[in-house]
Amino acid sequence: MVKIALEALASCAGCEISILDLHEDITKLLDNAELVYAPVLMDTKELPDDINIAIVSGSVRNQENQERLEELRDKSDILIAYGTCACYGGITGMADLYTSEEVTSRTYTDNPSTISAELPSEVVPELLTIVHPAADFTEIDGFIPGCPPKEQLTGDILIPLINDEAPDVPKKSVCADCNREMEHIEFDKIHRRIEGDPEPGKCFLSQGYVCLGSVTLGRCGGLCTEAGVACHGCGGPSLDVIREPSHDIYNGVIKRIAHLSKMPEKDVEKQLYDIGHVIYGFVIGSTIMEDKQVSLIPQLVKK
Repeated sequence: MVKIALEALASCAGCEISILDLHEDITKLLDNAELVYAPVLMDTKELPDDINIAIVSGSVRNQENQERLEELRDKSDILIAYGTCACYGGITGMADLYTSEEVTSRTYTDNPSTISAELPSEVVPELLTIVHPAADFTEIDGFIPGCPPKEQLTGDILIPLINDEAPDVPKKSVCADCNREMEHIEFDKIHRRIEGDPEPGKCFLSQGYVCLGSVTLGRCGGLCTEAGVACHGCGGPSLDVIREPSHDIYNGVIKRIAHLSKMPEKDVEKQLYDIGHVIYGFVIGSTIMEDKQVSLIPQLVKK
C-alpha cells in the first residue's frame, strides 16, 4: 500500500481541494494507496517517517514553511510540488514587489480597513525576505503546476504514479487548447483586460488584449479563454519558455503582439502596464524565471 502525505505551506488550500475534486475517481487513487497525513482533511499533527509520495502545495514564505518542507523531503521517497505556488512561487510571490516591512505594516499597522495593531512577536513564524518555490530549498522529483491543477490532470498523473507507471504529461501551451481564431489585424493600442468587450471567438492578442496563453503551460483545457477571459498565466510558464534562456514570458508576449499587430516591439513595450502583476503575477517568486537573461523580475523584486 502506497503511503501518501499532503502538506500545505503558504497557500489558500485550493490545491488540496482540487484533489478532492476527483470526486468518485478518488476511490481509484485510494485503491492502492493510503492517505497517512493531510491536515486539511484529518486531525494529524506530525509527519510519519515512511511516506512513499509526498505532495506539497503553497510557497515557502516563512521559517516554519521551510522547516516543514525539509522534513517532508527527509521522510518521503517521492516529493511532488503541486500547484503553481509550490512550483514557481505562485500568486503569493507578488509579495516580492514590496519589502517585508511594507507587507507587515499594511497588514497590521497601516491598513485603512482594520484597527491598527502591533506586529505579533510570539508564535507567528518570521517571514523570509522573499517568497520561494519549493525547489529553492530541496530536491523536487516532480512538478504539477496549476492554480489549482485541474482534477483530470491530477488523476492522470497521481494514479499512474501510485501504480508505479509513467504518467502521460501534456506538454502544450494554453493556445493549443484555445478555440479562438488568431488573425493578423493592424492595431496600435493595447487594452487592459477590464476595458471594452472582446469579440467572441477571436484571439485576445489579435484584439490588442494581453493574453498569456502562448507562454503558459496548457493543462487547463483553455477554460478561461473559452469563458471570455484572457489567460492570466496561472499554469506557469510553457515548456519552451522554461527551456530557452533567451525566452521569457515578457518578451514572448511582446513578440507575439508585435507579430499580429505589426507594431514595433518598442511601441508594444511602452503600452504594457503593471508588469509585476499582469506579466509575472504567478512566477515572480521563481528563481528559474528570475535568472533568465532577459527577465525583468530582478528589477521588480524588493529584496
